[in-house]
Amino acid sequence: MTFNAMCRIAAYIGPPCRLDSFLTIPPHAIARQSWDAREMTEGTVNADGWGAGWFDEDNQPAVYRHTLPIWSDPNISALGRTLYAQTWLANVRSATEGLGTDYANTQPFADDELLFAHNGFIDRFAETLRARLTAELNPETLTAITGNTDSEYLFALLRQQRGSLANRLRAMHDQISLWMADLPNVRALLNFIVTDGREIVGIRNAVNAPLPSLYYNRDWHGGAVIASEAFDQEAGWNPMPTNQVVSISAKQPPKQVA
Repeated sequence: MTFNAMCRIAAYIGPPCRLDSFLTIPPHAIARQSWDAREMTEGTVNADGWGAGWFDEDNQPAVYRHTLPIWSDPNISALGRTLYAQTWLANVRSATEGLGTDYANTQPFADDELLFAHNGFIDRFAETLRARLTAELNPETLTAITGNTDSEYLFALLRQQRGSLANRLRAMHDQISLWMADLPNVRALLNFIVTDGREIVGIRNAVNAPLPSLYYNRDWHGGAVIASEAFDQEAGWNPMPTNQVVSISAKQPPKQVA
């Protein structure tokens, strides 16, 4: 059985750059991956919305999200040439069956500190893990959830963790993996990227399913990138190791940290 690896995600950190230099200009940028994805196990199109996140001068997260395919959004040109940031996180969405194509379900997600994106899904989330995950959330975190995707619930679980950004991602991922051990016939794709504007951390993993693609490049146009697919054919693109949290920043090379 084949299935869609759900969405393409990408993040950049480095010298401030225009949004379009990250989002649309590279020959295989995430905008192109919305209609010409090369490493999804089923299909090539991610047409169920898109979004981009960045941090303002006070290091507060900001997001732009739209339910149109990225190629149909009339705002893309103006946003691309006018927005500058040193950290970007973007997503082009292929919606999981049963999860609405609406603003609340469109990534990236943000709170007052973090930007978050998930490339993947938990099989039949509403029936398999949602109740268990909900029971772990405190009331304040739970009431902040506005959509019904597994991705937003996973972000909520991450927000409740403590410690470094890498340790928080590791703890969230490992809790989900522990629960999945009780569900031997349930598939999950667990590619995550989260950033606080100072570093980007990511993990690549799957449970009971083929591993989805995820790469890092520590020297892409002077910055560092984690992305579902390489943006170009230049040297430096490396597959993310399986089940290892990788951290990248503008000043340090990627490192496995947890």
